[in-house]
Amino acid sequence: MPASARTAGPSTFAALRVRNYCLYWIGLVFYVLGHRAEYVTFAWITWEVTHDPLALGYLGLAQGVPLVVFQLVGGVLADRTDRLRLLIGTQILTALTLTAAFVLTLSGLARIESLLALAALSYTFRAFDEPSRMSLIPQLVDRERLPNAVALGSIPWQAGRMIGPSVTGILIAAFGGTVGFGMAAASSAIALVLYSRLELGGVAPASDGRSVVGQLVEGLSFVGGNFVFAGLIGLALFNSLFGLSYITLLPVYADQYFAAGSAGYGLLSAAHGVGALMGTLTLATLAHRIARPGTALLTAAACLGGLLMAFSRSPGMGLALPALVLVGFSNTFYLTQVNTLVQQSVPDHLRGRVMSLYALCWNLVPLGGLLAGVLAAAVNARFAVLVGGAMVAANALLLLTSRRLRALG
Repeated sequence: MPASARTAGPSTFAALRVRNYCLYWIGLVFYVLGHRAEYVTFAWITWEVTHDPLALGYLGLAQGVPLVVFQLVGGVLADRTDRLRLLIGTQILTALTLTAAFVLTLSGLARIESLLALAALSYTFRAFDEPSRMSLIPQLVDRERLPNAVALGSIPWQAGRMIGPSVTGILIAAFGGTVGFGMAAASSAIALVLYSRLELGGVAPASDGRSVVGQLVEGLSFVGGNFVFAGLIGLALFNSLFGLSYITLLPVYADQYFAAGSAGYGLLSAAHGVGALMGTLTLATLAHRIARPGTALLTAAACLGGLLMAFSRSPGMGLALPALVLVGFSNTFYLTQVNTLVQQSVPDHLRGRVMSLYALCWNLVPLGGLLAGVLAAAVNARFAVLVGGAMVAANALLLLTSRRLRALG
């Protein structure tokens, strides 16, 4: 084994020493910044133009439907074409879409119809972007650095969740909604420049002669027929539908249960992000020292469910905040390991399709929020979060009985 591979493991930022991954990671920082700015700005401008809550519902539909419809097709495309070219192509289209939104808003021509159309276009490109982006990581680093690279790749998302909306909100308050689209377009353009500097060898995947539908069915059949992959992706699915659904109900906790108002809501939201960032950095540092990753991730998933159940009964902010820090830590700790194990184990010719299914699970979080809202309306918010935590814990404990999953890694 080369000396560089032997020494890479202990370093928290080992993958950033690789030129290609460093360029990709910095580009990801700008991509996430642009994405968060885009999300906040579309919501604000839509409200400013319509002052209709129903229009915000239509916006959510315009953003969510393309991900569900096109994400798996994007995975097929990532396995049929050059992944870097696909990533650059989607980034160009995203930057152009956000530029168009900026120009329309700046000129005062933004209307609800154009906003919904541009939002749908942007999220359509994202549906093709995510599988190529995730599938590209193993081509950027050696296998020894892959767990570190996956963990570091979570940092921009976790930090962006805490910082991006706040920064965008401040800028919109100071300069108006137009600046949000300007920041999103500029960030996407910077990411594009960085991605265009990546230097990868190899050639595009050779076509096996099958149609897109045939390759899509092959990918779904592979996951469905492989207990290990089905179990790992099932963990991500349960996390989206039941684990993260509590986020939708945080305003209820802050206002109704804790009487802390908007300030309390901000603290509760930030607590998860702080824990998630801690989990990411911990895993980036210690991933190579975890002797049994399968057992560790399943145990962390069970802990997440238990912590959510504990949070659901929190009598006040004093217990809720540390509980949510631990929720964020456990959530990121086990899902980052799921991502790593999938990346390490999946055959490369199926990587795009399998990772698109994993990404689709993440994008079902709004559906989980809907389920939590229905339960909260029928009983109360505490009951909804309790049920979500119990579902996550039960699923993890059931999978812990599998020796194949415990032996992973």
